[in-house]
Amino acid sequence: MKNSKPVYSLSKQQVAQNSMLFNRFMFFRYVTALFFFVNLYWTILSIAHWTVAGMIPILLMVMDGCILVEQTQKYWQQSNRLKVTKCGLWIQVVINLIGVIFALIGQTQYIVPFMNQTGHWLLLGLFTLGLLICLYAQRKIWLIEHDQDKYLAYLKAFEGTGGK
Repeated sequence: MKNSKPVYSLSKQQVAQNSMLFNRFMFFRYVTALFFFVNLYWTILSIAHWTVAGMIPILLMVMDGCILVEQTQKYWQQSNRLKVTKCGLWIQVVINLIGVIFALIGQTQYIVPFMNQTGHWLLLGLFTLGLLICLYAQRKIWLIEHDQDKYLAYLKAFEGTGGK
């Protein structure tokens, strides 16, 4: 009977460590969910004024799905490499940058056909915010891939105390 308790504690500690390693990537799951629902909203509103540009948010949602698959795999494959997430967020950076440029030159109807010219300042703000979020996420990816993120120091401290 006494031998089963340490095994239980060990597996409990391993589950805690896996969860903590998985939580290292929590920010990216939230950002991806945010962009997924923004792109879904963009798609739904674009249906009424369908153009080829309506494919942009659909392709971005597919990319978000690929990012979520990679993020889910992080629970079992504990690597600090985020190839799909990094690539997907760079694509999102490019789309947001194009949106900022189109908003600045007053041509938002080509990428967001459901919005009239009076809403171009709102679009400029939203595309700029999306751009800043993506750039911040890219910085966090770089820190994680180079083992310089703050959460890793917290994980090492947790492991140093034996998970207690």
